Amino acid sequence: MRTRWLAFVAILAAAACGNSPTYGGGGGGGCTPTATKVCMNGTAFGPANLTITHGTAVTWENGDGFPHTVTSATGSGEVYDSGNIGAGGTFAHTFNTAGTYNYYCKIHGANGTPPTGMHGTITVN
Repeated sequence: MRTRWLAFVAILAAAACGNSPTYGGGGGGGCTPTATKVCMNGTAFGPANLTITHGTAVTWENGDGFPHTVTSATGSGEVYDSGNIGAGGTFAHTFNTAGTYNYYCKIHGANGTPPTGMHGTITVN
């Protein structure tokens, strides 16, 4: 039994050493972030901070088996709300004006300045 446990731990350790972060689990199919894609996993956006050029669309993908939202925070110059995004679902928003935009998940975060819980920031140049 101890040998099986050590083998299991070794497999988990090897899997954790991958080069590209993949967020997933719970039946959502996983998600790999890119320069314009944010992944939702657990109670986190990954990456939590993204920098883009104005006129760029950012896509959020749910890598979980339970819903999330992508909602602009209080005082944001860009107003958007994805509604509930189910497992494997996506939402996109184009940022046309330079600035810093905070957002959060209505289910796993809290609105405020800045938001808390599951939240992130888009910086637009």
